[in-house]
This record gives sequence, C-alpha cells and structure tokens, in this order.
Amino acid sequence: MTPSGVPVIVLAGFLGSGKTTLLNHLLRTSRMRIGVLINDFGAINIDALLIAGQADGTVNLGNGCICCSVDADGLEDTLLRLTRPRAGIDAVVIEASGIAEPRTLIRMVTAIADARIRYGGLVYVVDAVSVSMVRDRHPEIDHHVSVADLIVVNKADLVEPPELERVGDLVRSVNPTAPRVVTIDGALDPAVLFDPVERVIPDDVGPRQLTLDELVEEIAHDHSAGDGADSEGDHSGHLHAAYTSVEFTSAEPMDPRALAAVLERPPVGSYRIKGVVSFDLPGHRQRYVVHAVGGFVRVDRGPWRGEQPSTALVVIGTGLDADDVRRRLSEAVRRTDTTDEHGILSITRHLPDAG
Repeated sequence: MTPSGVPVIVLAGFLGSGKTTLLNHLLRTSRMRIGVLINDFGAINIDALLIAGQADGTVNLGNGCICCSVDADGLEDTLLRLTRPRAGIDAVVIEASGIAEPRTLIRMVTAIADARIRYGGLVYVVDAVSVSMVRDRHPEIDHHVSVADLIVVNKADLVEPPELERVGDLVRSVNPTAPRVVTIDGALDPAVLFDPVERVIPDDVGPRQLTLDELVEEIAHDHSAGDGADSEGDHSGHLHAAYTSVEFTSAEPMDPRALAAVLERPPVGSYRIKGVVSFDLPGHRQRYVVHAVGGFVRVDRGPWRGEQPSTALVVIGTGLDADDVRRRLSEAVRRTDTTDEHGILSITRHLPDAG
C-alpha cells in the first residue's frame, strides 16, 4: 500500500536535544537502507563524526545551517543522487543543525516535484530537561514545534514524572494536533516513521564496504556484548509511548473531496495516513494509492490488478481517537444521491505530475 517515492524525513530539534542519538537508534534497529544527510553548524561536522560508521550512504553538508548552505536546487540534486535506484535507499533522514529553520527545510523538500522522493514529515525532538530554559532564550522554538508532524520528548528518564507531564502539557499547548512520543535515549520505533522493509543481507562472497546501517548495527552489537545486554538488545529501560494504528475499509467508493479534507487536515494525533482508495467515477476508476503526513499529501494511481476495487486505509499516530478516525473516514464514503463533478480535483492535484 506504499506509493512510489522514497520518504524524506526532516529530523530537527534544538542543540543537544538528542537528534543524533535518535538517528543512531533508527539506523541500529531498522532493517531498512537509510540514506542520511547530516548538517552541523561550523567548519567541523561534529554530528557526522558522531554517526558511527561513515560510509557512502552519508552526504555531509557543513559550514552553516542546511537551509543557508544549500539552496533548493542543490538540495534536490543531492537527494536525487542519494535516492538513485541503484543505491537501493528505502528512506532518507535529514538531520538538521540545531539552529536550522525547519519550515525552510520543509518548503525545500516539498517543492521537489520529482516522483522519486516524497516528503516524510518533520520530526522535532524536545529535550525534557531543558525545554523551558530553551524557550525562554529562544522563543522561536515554539514556531518550530508548532509545525512538527511528530514531536519526540526525549530524556524522559532525567526528569520526575510531574515535570514530564508538565512538558507534555507545554508541547500540547503549542501543537495540539501532532502525535507525541516520549523516549529515553531517542529510542523511537522506526515503524512510526516508515514502513519496515525485510531486507535480507546476503553472505559475503568477497571483500565489500559495509553500508552505514550495517556498520552501526555491527558496532551496537559489539557494545551490547560487553555490557550484559542480550543478543536482541535490551530495551526494557526505554520509555516511549507506543504508537497506534486505526484501520478503515469500505467496499463502497469514497467521495474524493471529503477524503481530501481528511488527508489534508488529519485527525488529532495522526502522523501518517496510507492506503488504497476506490472512487468509481468516470475516468477515475483506477487504483489510487494515498500517503499523507501532517497535511502533505502524495497520490499515485494505476490499474487494479485482479483486485476487487475497494478502499483500505491505515492511520498511524499516538493518542488517536479510533472512533473519531473511523467516523471521519466513514463520512468520506460517497453518498450515491450526490454528484460533484469537480471533487476529484481535490485528489488528482496531489499526483506527482499535477500542474
């Protein structure tokens, strides 16, 4: 049910919030082949040095924040090079400098029209220990949090429960609709961000350079062997709110305008909406595949291959009201007594070649 195009996820957060730790966790625990764009402020890219196992899967963009040192064309060229088919990349994470402007990065990524990539959302990391002090010194942080598609409250083990609850209330007051995940050491489940890929790594037949994700996994295994952790990795100390998913199916066709409203203004707590959709309208009886992150929608279409046309959608997030999600989607089922000849434009305008 995943549309074509490699998801590009922007990982942001103020200095020291735990972005690199979170990225390392994703690389350790995911079986996906993840491309990484790393940026740090200054002549020496410290964040790049902290990512274990530098390899050809990483492109370093140093000397200033990414939105200043790389223009839109430069970022596009870099992403397209990283996601070329022979590289076999499943997802890309851009780790922004702690002082980068996330909204600029979002505009740069979403402006890329190439069908090979699609926007995967803004993940913003908040330091539970220092968020209040940071907000006092840098009020613009609230603007960054307000546009996040997923908020990660990190370092939960370093504050008392009442303070952690207060931080949660603070984040919710700034961005009441984005899902929120609480973590220790950036232990975010990769399945929240992208669909897992079961990748089988063949036995070596000769010398080869390990990819970035393999190197990090190998180093993590070596470390765990020396600290008493089991072979699977002991994550019992990690505190993070489990993500949830809500499924919706319909044998009846959907109303495109009503469905577009759900995709563009997703339910509270939703991070991703994905699935296949049937509209059963003249000229539009193809199999539509939709993917929405924080109101940014991507649509692909193709033939039904022996399938009975129907709709199957999954909404992924935290704190979802399952009844409300299903209600909104049920209300988007087409009413047979109404016609809206231009409603399909609400969907087709999100096709990669639209416009």
